Amino acid sequence: MRPMARTRLFLITALLLLAVLAAWLWWVRPRTVDMATYAPADSLLYLESNNPAVVAASLANTDAWKLVDELTGNQRRRDSNNWSRKFVRWTGIGPTNSVIATRAQLAVVVTDLGVSQDDESLTVKPEGALLVETHTAAGRIKSSVEEALKKFAETAYGQPTFKRTNIDGFEFIEWIAPDGSRQVVATITGTLVIVGNTERAVQKTLAVALRRLPSLKDDQDLKRLRLDLQADRALAFGFVPAKSSGRLLSVVLPMVMGRAPGNTEFERLIDSASAKIVASLGWSSMPFMHGIEDRYQIDLQPAVVAKLKESFSCQQADLSSNPKLPDNASSVTYYRFQNPAAAWQGLKTSVASQVDALSAIFFSSLLKSALLPYGINAPDKFLGLVDAPVITSRLDPESGSSVLIARIRDVNAMRDLLITGMGFRLIDGQRNNELFSNSESELVARFVNGFVAIGSAPDVTRYVEKAVSASPDQSSTSARIRSTPRSNGACILTYANDTERVRTFVSTVVSAGGTAVHWSDGAEQILRSLPYSATETNLGEHGIERVTHSSLGQFSTLLPLVFPDRTKSNESPSR
Repeated sequence: MRPMARTRLFLITALLLLAVLAAWLWWVRPRTVDMATYAPADSLLYLESNNPAVVAASLANTDAWKLVDELTGNQRRRDSNNWSRKFVRWTGIGPTNSVIATRAQLAVVVTDLGVSQDDESLTVKPEGALLVETHTAAGRIKSSVEEALKKFAETAYGQPTFKRTNIDGFEFIEWIAPDGSRQVVATITGTLVIVGNTERAVQKTLAVALRRLPSLKDDQDLKRLRLDLQADRALAFGFVPAKSSGRLLSVVLPMVMGRAPGNTEFERLIDSASAKIVASLGWSSMPFMHGIEDRYQIDLQPAVVAKLKESFSCQQADLSSNPKLPDNASSVTYYRFQNPAAAWQGLKTSVASQVDALSAIFFSSLLKSALLPYGINAPDKFLGLVDAPVITSRLDPESGSSVLIARIRDVNAMRDLLITGMGFRLIDGQRNNELFSNSESELVARFVNGFVAIGSAPDVTRYVEKAVSASPDQSSTSARIRSTPRSNGACILTYANDTERVRTFVSTVVSAGGTAVHWSDGAEQILRSLPYSATETNLGEHGIERVTHSSLGQFSTLLPLVFPDRTKSNESPSR
């Protein structure tokens, strides 16, 4: 054979091999599926993450992750473009656990809410399932899935009872806690792993995956919120269908009021009235600088949005003119409505216009109760005597109380309202620094530098000390609180100390890796240096829009739910 012919044959063979390799790679690559296809259409809550490996890499690139490195002594390589991980994800070649970790898509569905009450506390036990699309054959993943669930059950329950059953041709595996109160139930269908906390939740989700029950995929609000919140680029996305939002509120609101939800007229009133006000809810999470950005959208009924727009006019942000607050305040919220009284009245009117008379009275009372902790029993009158911003701040995270601060428009009218309308009495008449106390001496009110501050005596005293001692050019916020708003016209701006949430998240990660948690002085210093979370709230085209920038985002709340008891018991501070 001539050299030219051999060369041609070699090239043809090489091209054929490359074509076969390319075809094989195209065939074995994981194809992203819509996880909502597996979610029941009547789900109360739906969460999805289409690339958990990217979530882990993004969290590892936050400043807060330095705490994990500090506590474990590991300086992990933070390379989100690691070629080996991409190779395993694309080809499926590698250890089974690595293949699952790099290829998996995750979703969580809550199918029902269970609430119980004992003598001391309320307990919410949602019923739902974790869905893992592994993009890997069941025969390959089965043993790895069972081993992982066994370790989880033993970690969470101690010595669980194991049970294997067959239901309608599908194998179910189950680990039950010694007291019988909790269990982990799982099954596999094709490449999908379904893990739930009840057999009923797993069976329902399995029926959806088998197309025996309708799924959430075709929900029009889901499709729109995915576009609005850029779910295709998000680390995670969450959704509450419009038909479920009332049900959730009927559980949450009674709990806020200290009652256990049940099948009562009270809960039914909230459920039916909420459906006329609130529609779907959405959430997405993305990396932002050295932290995480969470975006929320709370859809309201169109008529409610139209009414709110008539009265919701907001000021341009100018934090330098705000009253001075203690540097270590736990949280602070600025309500920047140009006319606080009009905004309050607009909120009441928008709700009342959509519900019946009984529901309108209920929601009006609910709104009024928001200001009762400050002794304000006539919100319309009080807000008519102040200018924006109206500020609420929790100075001591342990006390649970907060202080309200507002610029006074009419000092004489405010003094009269405090004494004749709110039951306060004047106990110190010093000019421009008057001090009032209510009849139970639980609250005090003080005039200082043109503002009124209302709250507990210790909180008001702390605020006044800062306000009086601060120099005119001193910033109203500490370095940890200070940040640039995304827009100068934010209606509500909130800063909150995320220290404890970050501490719990880091403790969870470290203890889940088998390392005892010892908070060193160095770790405490890193923790204290992290910035406050910053949240902006505005009224958008479809409802309320919120954007939060924080160290770890909602992930700092979601992950510890997996090990709610373990994180506290494993912490052992060295101080």
